[in-house]
Amino acid sequence: MNDRKTHSRDLPSGDGRWQRLMLASSAIVFLVGGLMLAWLPLIDDGSRTFVSGTLLKVALVLGLTWLAAPQLERLGWQRLRGSLLVGVIIVLVLMTIRPRLGAIAGVLVIGGSLFFSLIGWFRSLGKPPRR
Repeated sequence: MNDRKTHSRDLPSGDGRWQRLMLASSAIVFLVGGLMLAWLPLIDDGSRTFVSGTLLKVALVLGLTWLAAPQLERLGWQRLRGSLLVGVIIVLVLMTIRPRLGAIAGVLVIGGSLFFSLIGWFRSLGKPPRR
């Protein structure tokens, strides 16, 4: 028998389930698209190889994010704003396709996050404390 009590913080939230569902379904769509493009004779070989490889890399990144989702929930990733989460996924995709461009985008996302965090912190200094 397991004597461990289940707390509400141990259960995945509804938003977390939707985020994981979206990650998994997107990964499957990109994986199927990449595999289908690999065998379609409609496009020339160079373009087909590039697009198929790109879709498979994106599917891999999304699939790994889906697998890591339970650990990320413990870190509080479901509290991230949707726009920031989309930005992080775009940076990860850019890192897989074009590493230099992904690194620049990553620096911009981190710098922007720090900048807006500092603005929020300075704005909170001028307000009276919450009770």
